Amino acid sequence: MNILKRYRLKKQQKELMCRYTILEQLQIEHSEDEYFHRCTQKEMDVLDEQAEHIRGVLEGRWDE
Repeated sequence: MNILKRYRLKKQQKELMCRYTILEQLQIEHSEDEYFHRCTQKEMDVLDEQAEHIRGVLEGRWDE
């Protein structure tokens, strides 16, 4: 994997985790709203799966 591709993947992973953190904070702020919590949790699960896939690619476990 070349340096540019690795840089782009790390940048994408960082952006995903930033969005994850924002959603996590929103969940805390709106903890009384169960529907909102479920919706944000679904989005957080998707973001986590995408970040995990990138992690695997960077570690050489998977091909892109």
